[in-house]
Amino acid sequence: MNKFTFNCKFVLQCKYKMGGEEMAENILVIHGMRKGEQNNIIYDFVQQLMRSKHRHVHIAFLESETRNLKVVMGNLISHGYFEFNIIPVLLFPAKHYLYDIPSVLESLKNAHPHIISNIAQPLGTHREMPNIINRRIANALVTAEHVNRIILIAHGSSCYKEPDYALQKLINDCNGCNIPIQMMTVYGDYSYQLHIEQFLNKGEGILIVPVFLYNGFLVKKIKKEISQLNRASRVYYSDVINFNNELLSIIEDRIQEIEELANVSYST
Repeated sequence: MNKFTFNCKFVLQCKYKMGGEEMAENILVIHGMRKGEQNNIIYDFVQQLMRSKHRHVHIAFLESETRNLKVVMGNLISHGYFEFNIIPVLLFPAKHYLYDIPSVLESLKNAHPHIISNIAQPLGTHREMPNIINRRIANALVTAEHVNRIILIAHGSSCYKEPDYALQKLINDCNGCNIPIQMMTVYGDYSYQLHIEQFLNKGEGILIVPVFLYNGFLVKKIKKEISQLNRASRVYYSDVINFNNELLSIIEDRIQEIEELANVSYST
């Protein structure tokens, strides 16, 4: 286990206090994009969702020059804040979760030894995620013709095995309406580019479930490449997970979990 993986574990030592005293600042870390308006759209939408729950959060993007985690935390530190709960709006533990975010936190800790930061668990491992995926499947099956096979496609990783394990557990916890479910990824050993053609050649009805937060570049890439490979099968797609009240409930749970654990750590 490298030091970044270790740092990523839930080492909760902050001095979070109830009753309006010192309180850690909650920062949602979203992947985002370096170019275009996608970050602004996501920022406004997430802020609107969180305000509906009367929850104040800061938002940082992994892919941003002006609103990344280092910039957002640096600005807060300059205003006197020193305790931070980091809530990664990421589905599974891969490079961003296990390395990139902890690296930023370690760099800031070196520059500001007094700060304390804690990382929540990713969203895709939450107990409610299988129910969300089941609903996406059920909704898609309403309009799809006979489906013989369901394939969940997630981001994956060519360097880390953790996202594969998490995706497999998610599939094990889904019922799939009694239709066989398989897992594939964009990157890594389960890449759909390596494995999906064998199923496309069978002339089956295939429902593909993109396990992504929104219809971004990778989802469009998946659909385009599968369309080019397909010669014999009927291929359908479910909706992605999306930023909605279902996801908001999971984010709320992750915030509460890290706050409660931090409070226990402080009290002991």
